[in-house]
Amino acid sequence: MPSASCRFRRALAGLAGLAALLACFSTVTATSAGPAGAEQTPTGAVYHRITFPVDGPVQYSDDFGDCREGCTRRHMGNDLLGAKLMHEVAASSGTIAWVHMTNTGTAGNMLQLTGNDGWAYWYIHINNDTPGTDDGKNPAKWRLAPGIHAGSVVKAGQFIAYMGDSGDAEDVQPHLHFEIHEPDGTVIDPYPSLRLAQGLATDGLCSTPSNPPANPSAAGGAGYWTLGTHGGVTGFGSAQTYPIDPPAAGAAATRAPAPGNTGKATSAAPTAIAIAPTASGKGYWIADSDGTIETHGDARSYGSPVSTHLNASIIGMATTPSGNGYWLLARDGGVFTYGDAGFYGSTGAMTLNAPIIAMAATGTGHGYWLLARDGGVFTFGDAKFYGSTGATKLNAPIIGMGAAAGGDGYWLLARDGGMFSFGQADFHGSLPGLGWCPSAAQAVAFTGTRTGLGYWVVLADGRVVPFGDAEHFGDAPATARPVAFAVAP
Repeated sequence: MPSASCRFRRALAGLAGLAALLACFSTVTATSAGPAGAEQTPTGAVYHRITFPVDGPVQYSDDFGDCREGCTRRHMGNDLLGAKLMHEVAASSGTIAWVHMTNTGTAGNMLQLTGNDGWAYWYIHINNDTPGTDDGKNPAKWRLAPGIHAGSVVKAGQFIAYMGDSGDAEDVQPHLHFEIHEPDGTVIDPYPSLRLAQGLATDGLCSTPSNPPANPSAAGGAGYWTLGTHGGVTGFGSAQTYPIDPPAAGAAATRAPAPGNTGKATSAAPTAIAIAPTASGKGYWIADSDGTIETHGDARSYGSPVSTHLNASIIGMATTPSGNGYWLLARDGGVFTYGDAGFYGSTGAMTLNAPIIAMAATGTGHGYWLLARDGGVFTFGDAKFYGSTGATKLNAPIIGMGAAAGGDGYWLLARDGGMFSFGQADFHGSLPGLGWCPSAAQAVAFTGTRTGLGYWVVLADGRVVPFGDAEHFGDAPATARPVAFAVAP
């Protein structure tokens, strides 16, 4: 007998009792590579990756859950309307767990395919007629594909059965009633899975996600901060927010924090452009476009160019490994050093094909990379060149750069969320790889995890999207207009 965990559900109402028993038994005994979990679309719809189960044109709608027999039962699949004797194919590689070919009951002829990942697929209303007739004689050779029987091992896309109108489908168009069951027997709406199998949009997805599997881990970081364009800081996880410290002598006066934030109000022209945590994670620096440096928590001021005539505004900041210094980057590629940050060169005197937009420091703190908008990478000090997108045709401009753990590579981020990896910076996914349908949201910032085995990408609407071993701790308010991001130790 099946184990006690095998559940008969309302989905079985109206089907032959033998089919129900065999279905439950197969769920318990089928050999698999281990149960695979369900995936969800951006709107929360559950789906599973499958091969479309009919070879040929069909019509279908999301009729899952519709009333049947005066709502005494519910429709637990989708009806794929086609023509008699169309080929039904395996939705997944696996084993034909059971067949029910006695042409009785509501379902008529039917079978279950159990995938190698433990998911099960029901094929109902399989043909019961002699070709060219509706005689119901149930000829054996026109039910299943040659060689298919209970126990057959099949590959995804393999022909397994003929479409028909057996069971209670005799008075309607021939079709495949197709069901998807999770490894525990739960029936899910097949519609999102079917749409994605055809490359069609559904529930916020325009394609099946292609990113490497995520592996969230606390080792990647226990929290993070987002910084808004007006200086508002929001902390998530272990990342606490800290009030602004009084300005150092000679520094520009800071503005009063905006309500609900620890940053600055919106009244002045300079905008916040970077946030950098201290080595302890108990504080951070905030840099403004005019060179103002704010210190929060245990962050110390090592100086700023705020009283200096700048040829171009400040656009980036990086801290030294010791936390006792930092670099500031100007839009023209000029580099300003403070504390124990050394000067190793700049592009300030170079003629550039595209403006400088970001910088990243090496793991030793004895060098840095400067990044141009076209993806060109410039190396200084002990920074090595691992590649660039300077000669690549891009779908969207490059907006950010991050060094891999150890400094043996780097990532480049495009505005559409595309991620480019070089050296030892492994690819862990991208926004396009999520399969999301295009939206107004664009990437504005990112940073790698502490292990270098993942990263977070921040969108203009405040969403924080994790990849690899990055954990999700929350999203910033869209009204904050996030511009920068930092991970807490």
